[in-house]
Order: sequence, then C-alpha cells, then structure tokens
Amino acid sequence: MSSLPWRRVLYPGLLLFGVSLSLSKSASTALLVGLYLSAFVAAWRDREFRDDVLRSRRQPLTAALAFFSLVAYVGILYTEKYADGFNVANKFVELPVIYLFVSAFLQSVRSEEERTRQAESLLLSFIVGLTALNLFGLMTFFGAFGGVRYALPLTPLGLHHIWFSNINALGLYAGASFLLFSPRGRSLRARVLLGSFLLVSVLCILLSTSRTAWFSIATTLAIMAAATIRSKKTVALVALLSILTLAAVYRFVPLVHDRINLVVEELTTYSTDRYAESSTGGRLLMWRATLIMIKAHPLIGVGTGDFPYTLNVMRKQLRTRVVPRFLLGFNQPHNMYLFAMATNGVAGLTALLYIFYRCLRPAAPVVRAGGAGRFFAFLAMATAVHFMVAGFLDSFFNIQVLRYCFAFIMGVCIRNSAPCERRS
Repeated sequence: MSSLPWRRVLYPGLLLFGVSLSLSKSASTALLVGLYLSAFVAAWRDREFRDDVLRSRRQPLTAALAFFSLVAYVGILYTEKYADGFNVANKFVELPVIYLFVSAFLQSVRSEEERTRQAESLLLSFIVGLTALNLFGLMTFFGAFGGVRYALPLTPLGLHHIWFSNINALGLYAGASFLLFSPRGRSLRARVLLGSFLLVSVLCILLSTSRTAWFSIATTLAIMAAATIRSKKTVALVALLSILTLAAVYRFVPLVHDRINLVVEELTTYSTDRYAESSTGGRLLMWRATLIMIKAHPLIGVGTGDFPYTLNVMRKQLRTRVVPRFLLGFNQPHNMYLFAMATNGVAGLTALLYIFYRCLRPAAPVVRAGGAGRFFAFLAMATAVHFMVAGFLDSFFNIQVLRYCFAFIMGVCIRNSAPCERRS
C-alpha cells in the first residue's frame, strides 16, 4: 500500500496547524491530537509509511529537546507538589514531540524539491495565521470590535500582549527569510504581500507596547545583520542607520518614548522603594528571590513545579524583606535561565543551553557562508537568538503558543534533510 493517501491527510493537517498557531490554543491543540492519532493509525496500517517514519526518526534536535523534558520529569521525584510538577513537565514534553513530528514528516518526503516546497508552505501557513490575527487586532484597535477605540496594549483574541508581540517577531524573521533567500519571495506580487505583512507586523509590535519584544528584536536583528553581511563597512553602515532609526523612533513616537522612559522611572522608584510594585522592579525582586532559591539548592534545584511553592515558603521564613506579596502571583521568575536553574539545578540549565547550542551549531555556519540552505538557516538562527535574548526577561517555554511556535519552526528548518544540517 502506498503511503501517499496518509500524506494527503497529514500535510493539510500540518498546514492548518501552522495557521492555528497564533489564532487559537484550543484549535492548535485539537489539531495536534488529530495529527498524532492519524499518524499512529497510518503507521499501524501502512508498512511503507511506518518504514519512512522510522528512517526519519533521528533528527538533530530530538535528543536535546528530549533531554530538557527528561530533566523536568526527573525533577518531579523531589518536588513537594507532584500535581504541579507533572503539569510543568507535561508542557515541556510538547517540545520534542511537535519538533519530531514536523521534522520526521518532512524528511520522509523522498523528493528534495518537494520537501523544500512543503517546508516553505508550512512557514507560509504560519504567516497566513499571523496575518489574520494582526488584521483582527488592528480592526479591534480602531473600534470595529469591542466598541473601544485605541485601547493599549493590543491584545487580539485575548492573547497576552507580550506573547502577541513575540509571535510577530517570529513572523518578521520568517517574512525576511522569504524576501532575502527564497525564490518564492522574488516575484513582485510576493514582495508586495510580504512587505505589507512585515509593515503590519511592525505596527502591531509597536502597539503591543512590549519592551521585552522591542529589546529582543533589536538585539536579534543586530546579531543577524552581523552574521549575514560579510563586508565590515556594510555592517558598520547598517549599524549606524539602525541606531539613527531607533533614536528617531524614540524621539518622534510618543508610545515608544513613554514606554522606554517608564523603565527609567521604575528603576528610580526601585532604588528608593525596593518593594514598590512595578514591572521592572517586580522582575528585579523576582530575580533576587530566585538567586536566593538557587543558592539554597544549587545542584538539583527545588523541583519541577515547585517554584511558586518555594516562593511562598520563602515569604513565610524571610517575610516581605525578600518576597513581597505581589510576587506570589508569579509562577516563574521571568527569566528562563534562572527558572531552569532554580527548579532543576545544573542539569536544568545545561539542558536549556544545549537546546540553543544544537539550534545554532548547524544554522550559524550556513548563515555566514551562504548557499542553498540559507533560507532555513537564517530563520532557525534568528528564532533561537530571539528566544535566547528574550529568555533573560521571560520564560518562553512556559507559554504554550511560544513553545508550539518554537518547536514548529525548528521542525521545519533544522532537519537531517535540510541543507543547513547537511552542511554542518
């Protein structure tokens, strides 16, 4: 029996999953369940399909993502609240499962030309879904839905404004990859559509008011420009133009001006009243409390899922001098590195860093050298760098939509059949 009929079911399902990523957590989860069941039935009934999948099971990030998930499950053994531990660990297991499903499916396609076409189509499906979300968000902003005009921050479909802006950041990198490196982005129609998408995304990122996204995007674009452009003079010119552009945006866009100045105000308030509630001050207090937590449990951490429990214990023992009441509303310290170290110790931090190492190892050399794999390598590297930078300000793998997007994009871009991996 040919495996083609099963692919005709799974491939459209993956396209729908790409569209749903930014639109609905429930829809994307339901589609995943449907895809898993379909793949299981296909593997059970179709030997050719099963053999194709088995040949494709060894993918570059599978071990790293699985190790990260395994560390979380081991951390449940010494946690105080097992239910919370399983809740967190079950989230992390989605990373290797989604990644392996996408990458193995694409690699099992025997024609390299067809693999590339399907991989690019999956990324386009993600852009289509994000475009729909952005248009809905702008219509809401201008009063077409909800009856309130010009409300900030922009949170379309109830999506948290920080998550919304960072999903758009991934869309920016995907759109830029198509324009710079894909034959699909060279036609006039494609350039107009992709250019329009990028402009709308930038506007939505501004209206999200997320300083985390603004900082991470600026840093990521600077790193990607330095990695992509070979001429030092061109890099210097781009850096100068970027600095002038950012300065102009800060000077002439009141929204950006006010949000950046608010950081200075919050830092000033923190220096005079450490326990006053604010976004910046709250992060600094949380990081301070987390470092105390790490100092007390440096090797194995407090246990998977026990971060909120340990904070509460610290408040009772040390009182408000370290953990004021408003910090108890946090289930993570808004820093993925501190979170990994606090909950799972040295192994947790090592597992997290190993994921990013395995992402950058095949992608970065191809971005520097150029060639056929640059499209996928650029997007993979930009996504990894963005998560690494933003990870200093938030724990992205704790957030379903960002976790799904990361696994999906890496499954498309970093595969044994992808040009960037073959050349590494």
